[in-house]
Order: sequence, then C-alpha cells, then structure tokens
Amino acid sequence: MAYLEWKPAFDTGVPGIDYEHHRLVDMLNEIHELILHDGERRKVAGILAEFHTLAAAHFALEEKIMRDHGYKGLAARRDIHHRLLDQVREMMEAHEQGAFRSGMHLPETVRQWLAEAMDIDVKLFADITDSGLGKSGLSRG
Repeated sequence: MAYLEWKPAFDTGVPGIDYEHHRLVDMLNEIHELILHDGERRKVAGILAEFHTLAAAHFALEEKIMRDHGYKGLAARRDIHHRLLDQVREMMEAHEQGAFRSGMHLPETVRQWLAEAMDIDVKLFADITDSGLGKSGLSRG
C-alpha cells in the first residue's frame, strides 16, 4: 500500500503545479517503500535530497504566485513551507545517522502535511483567475 494515495481532489487544474504535486507524492511513496524494504541507503539519501530540492523549488513558485496575487495568507504559508523543509532535512539527517531501519515507516506528519498542503493549493488556485495565472506563466489544463 502506498504511503500517500493520490486523490483526484488534489488536482488544481494547473498542469505544472499538478505535475509537481504528483512527483512529490511519487517520491515520498518511493522513499517509504525503500525504507520499509531495506532499500539501498544511497538511493534513499538521493531521493530524499531530490524531494527536498523539488519541494523547495515548488514552494518558491507557489510563494511567488501568492505574492503576485496579494494572497493574505502568504506569511503563514511560507512558515508552513519552511517547517516541512525542516522536517525533510531532519529525515535526511536521521537517515544519515542510521535511524531508519528496515520495516520502519516515514513519520505520519509528512503524509498529513503534504495532503493538507495540496488541499490548500486546490483552493488557492481555484481563486486565481486564468489571466492571473497567465501573469505567473501558468495556465489551466
């Protein structure tokens, strides 16, 4: 069973954002499976690093879009993004120190956070007009 099941409700209707959301979910599922089944440590470390890099870039794009559209919750959203990135860095450090053993699961908080974040994104992008998306270089699918 996947660590985080994709739900159609996570789709924002913006292909670039949805692609990154799918990729983040796929990467978490891959990391979870590797840890659960004693996957190669270097591979786990590499995917954790890729996840962190993609998440940081994705959050920067979302924050730019929020800033461009005067989103009132930008500061709070940025804090949430920073907390998730901190949590991923903690997972990377724990993995380096050998804290993840075969049969272990990723923290539940990561799954909850990513699912909640995608729910918020769906609402955020629903409120942005097509012309507003165009100003950010995006469009609906």
